[in-house]
Amino acid sequence: MATMQVSSTTSSSSSAGSSRATASQIAQLQKQIQSLQKDLKEVATSEGDVKVKEEKQKLLQAQIMAVQAQIEALQRAQQQAQLQKAQAQQPETKTEEKDSERRSQAVSTLGSQVDTFA
Repeated sequence: MATMQVSSTTSSSSSAGSSRATASQIAQLQKQIQSLQKDLKEVATSEGDVKVKEEKQKLLQAQIMAVQAQIEALQRAQQQAQLQKAQAQQPETKTEEKDSERRSQAVSTLGSQVDTFA
């Protein structure tokens, strides 16, 4: 049985290109999980010392959990990047709304500041 190394990957999702790269990394990690699960099944059905099998199963399960954690981290980073991108597009409309509010407040207070004597 071949042992698989758990690779450490990080992502900075600042553009559409990095978003595609993140999706590619997630797909690669999912394939790695499938391979580890296959190895886990092979260990479970293999002949041999029970203690050795249990140790191999624990190792494989730990590797699967580590890869799943990497996938979750990549997905969180991707969601955060999408949220930041959406927030970056919203300030323009909020600024316009605030300007409109200020103008209406200025008009309503203008009359109260002017003395009118007939």
